[in-house]
Amino acid sequence: MGPEEMLRLAYVANRYYNDNRSRIEIADELGLSRFKVARMLEEAKERGIVSITVETPGPVDAHLSLRLKERFGLRRALVVATPMENSEVVQQYLGRVAAQLLEELVTPGEVVGLTSGRTLTVMARNLGALASADIVQLSGVAGSIQSTAVEVMRRASLVSGGRAYTIYAPLVMSDVDATTVLRRQPEISTTLAQYSRVSLAMVAVGSWQPPDSELFESRALDQRTRTMLLQKGVIADVGGLLVARDGRLIRDLDARTIAANEEQLRAIPEVIGVAGGRNKTDAVMAALRSGLVNSLVTDSGLARRLLDE
Repeated sequence: MGPEEMLRLAYVANRYYNDNRSRIEIADELGLSRFKVARMLEEAKERGIVSITVETPGPVDAHLSLRLKERFGLRRALVVATPMENSEVVQQYLGRVAAQLLEELVTPGEVVGLTSGRTLTVMARNLGALASADIVQLSGVAGSIQSTAVEVMRRASLVSGGRAYTIYAPLVMSDVDATTVLRRQPEISTTLAQYSRVSLAMVAVGSWQPPDSELFESRALDQRTRTMLLQKGVIADVGGLLVARDGRLIRDLDARTIAANEEQLRAIPEVIGVAGGRNKTDAVMAALRSGLVNSLVTDSGLARRLLDE
């Protein structure tokens, strides 16, 4: 093809893609049929005169998100590009995107379940508007007060204007008897009774190997118990549930935790795991294998490592 014909294809493509002229308008302008214009536009793409790229505005990597969703059969996946894998930076980026996602998904009358977590605390602080919805605390208090489920609940319920069902009790108790007594307390039992109503949940994923988990750091767990659980293969936690590398659940703490149990969590139609950073790679993989989470918000570095597994 000579330069004159190349220029002619480029002109047609520019009028169509940049000037927003229709095929009929271009055809009338050049004295051609609209079918000829359509063929010229196709040829412009074939010869590299026109190159079409699809990009998602903002930090979400559309290509990685779609690959991750397909690879693990997720309901949805959002992969966030971060400038570095520093934990605090990743938490800030994921928290902002998670807040935008929650604002988009929650509908009036929804019942939303939340756990604690540093990234979810960032999420809650970034909520600007939320449809009127009841907010239910899915696990007791763990970690520092700045990142407990109570702080997440306070902010989310304030923004939504719905009723907050809270648990002012530790996630892990010292013994089974104490746990049983607390579960029977009216305020706590009322919250536990709401779990069957939850239609959408957003949960943190904690890592045990290497340690990056509020549950792992809980004062209710002595070193002997931590060592025993690690020897049994615990690598992650979702709420109060312990997960091994292959996705199986390890139930040694079930009777001592105040949180949604496996059956209750699996009954929620969509459970969005929010976790990122290099330390969380194996934990997130275990959570995906367990099936406890069926949607994911993570960073691009972790997503690539999951896809490379």
